[in-house]
Amino acid sequence: MKPFISKCILLAGLLLSINNLHAQVLSFHHGEVEFYTETVMSDIEAVTKTANVKLDIQTGNFEASVNIQSFEFEYETMQEHFNEKYMESDKFPQATFKGKILQNIAGISEAMEVDASGKMTIHGVSKEIKIKAKIAKKQDYTVVECKIPVVFEDYKVDEPSILSKSVAKDVLIKVSVYLK
Repeated sequence: MKPFISKCILLAGLLLSINNLHAQVLSFHHGEVEFYTETVMSDIEAVTKTANVKLDIQTGNFEASVNIQSFEFEYETMQEHFNEKYMESDKFPQATFKGKILQNIAGISEAMEVDASGKMTIHGVSKEIKIKAKIAKKQDYTVVECKIPVVFEDYKVDEPSILSKSVAKDVLIKVSVYLK
């Protein structure tokens, strides 16, 4: 009977340790990804509250993707132009960022600024980038915030020639996500 009990305890311990390994990968719970750009005519902003984000607290590896068509604009016409003329979201439906946080965040308890590097893919073009981010524990969540400047031509996003003087050449992506 004793060997049976010790095997059960060993099996329970193994199952708990496997569960702890899975608990180290955090996923998107809520938050938003916003982009902002200035033009001669007006400022353009769009927001999405849906994203697919995974962060491995032990290794610092992360993956994030956003469905381009999920961005919501103030005006429907802006949204149509963004999806059809600029981003060609039928051909390139996702923007992704996959990389690694360079500092050890395994035991994060206070807010800290971190460096991350990885591959950003927008409009079917991948580019290695480095960013600074802020990561913090707030209640039951790990919060990640960052700003990512993006130059359209780096990702081969064409601008309509008729608007070339009124459309900005870059955009600022602001990310604020709560992971659990």
